[in-house]
Amino acid sequence: MIVVILLLQVTGASCASAGFQRGDAPDLPEIVAPLLNSVVNISVLKKAGSDPEDAPDQVVPDRALGSGFVITSDGYIVTNNHVVEGGYDVTVAFVDGSTFPAKIVATNQRPDLALLKIDAGKPLASVKFGDSDALRIGETVMAIGNPLGLSSSLSVGVVSALNRDINSTMIDDFVQTDAAINHGNSGGPLFNLKGEVIGVNWALYAPGQQSGSAGLGLAIPANDATWVVDEMRKYGRMRAGFIGLRLQQVTPEIQLALGLPSRSGGIVTGVINDGPALTKGIQEGDVVLALNGKEPRDVRALLRSLGASAPGSVVALKIWRNGAAQSIDVPVANWPNNIYDPAGPQPPQTQAVRKITPDLGLKLAVADAQSAGTPQFQDGKPAVAIIGVSANSPAADLRLARGNIILRVAQDRVTSPDEVTKRLEQTRAAGRHEVMMLVQAPSGPHWVVMPLDGK
Repeated sequence: MIVVILLLQVTGASCASAGFQRGDAPDLPEIVAPLLNSVVNISVLKKAGSDPEDAPDQVVPDRALGSGFVITSDGYIVTNNHVVEGGYDVTVAFVDGSTFPAKIVATNQRPDLALLKIDAGKPLASVKFGDSDALRIGETVMAIGNPLGLSSSLSVGVVSALNRDINSTMIDDFVQTDAAINHGNSGGPLFNLKGEVIGVNWALYAPGQQSGSAGLGLAIPANDATWVVDEMRKYGRMRAGFIGLRLQQVTPEIQLALGLPSRSGGIVTGVINDGPALTKGIQEGDVVLALNGKEPRDVRALLRSLGASAPGSVVALKIWRNGAAQSIDVPVANWPNNIYDPAGPQPPQTQAVRKITPDLGLKLAVADAQSAGTPQFQDGKPAVAIIGVSANSPAADLRLARGNIILRVAQDRVTSPDEVTKRLEQTRAAGRHEVMMLVQAPSGPHWVVMPLDGK
């Protein structure tokens, strides 16, 4: 169970980085002392009843507690969005006991960040972001905050994992640490031993009903946070770049089936109608190998890089199509609202049931265009519905299910079971033992590699 922390933690750093030379033993008290001045406790009043567990006649406002850290001497403060979301009164408190009202400048849901501003009437000690890409597993890190209301608490641990994916978003990239993270640590920074913020504490991962630290804390990497915070300071919001592609991680099976040189990047599962990528001829089944000459480590890194591309710019994509690489320049647009939140496909209206042979475990029929899934990814043509999956079959092994829609076999758009059969026979005749299929499921379109030899 992932517990999103909605209470209090604080961490910070001074303008002059504390630290030590490699080979010296770190003096933690010396490192920590100047950081405390940039730490703030955040108290937020929210409308009564915003907590689902509140009684219907609740009249006392809800109070949420969290953490934050000063990033500029004139009073800009970073925290998590979920700390201040829905708040009508925000107060920050420093380690010396001084308090100030705070204005919410901007918020962002993914990554979960918010930017506040206070007027302290004097220059404030501030932290600096470090390079989270330089982090190594086993590196010592520190969280300073107000867990469970215990202000200015320090916990020390190591980086347990990097690029952690917990499937909370399509761009997950968390720093995992065993430094104690509890309710109240939300929005506070995670420090390296140079006194640099290398992560924004976000959540704890706890088994069952456990609500305290289990040694599995998660932080938003500093490099991701820096981009979002800069956007919020300049424009009052995060401006994400958009080219109109939906992408899936390349699996070993997909790599083998397509003869790809590596598993980095992502294979295209959908192209948005009227989007920049469609106008440049990118199609489902293309594989994006590199962006602006850089090969991403995985599809999540590729999506983050695309999102960080400035609207109005042009990105150079290296794609793989029909066994060869080619380059395509694509203009970047602003990210549309809710473009990736379509309703799932409705149960298909079908006709002309056909069983695929040799036995792959599929029973297919024509699905009408309306039930074929998300219109922004499809062309309005009829598609092929899966109306039955046999147990212990290749289709069952791939977790295909009744109601899924087959959109493409290899690179070909299919609109009937006969077309599916014809494409499978052509693939077998070419001596291939597997075929790529683009399948629309409730979670979205994705590519699978179907073995053709049956069972």
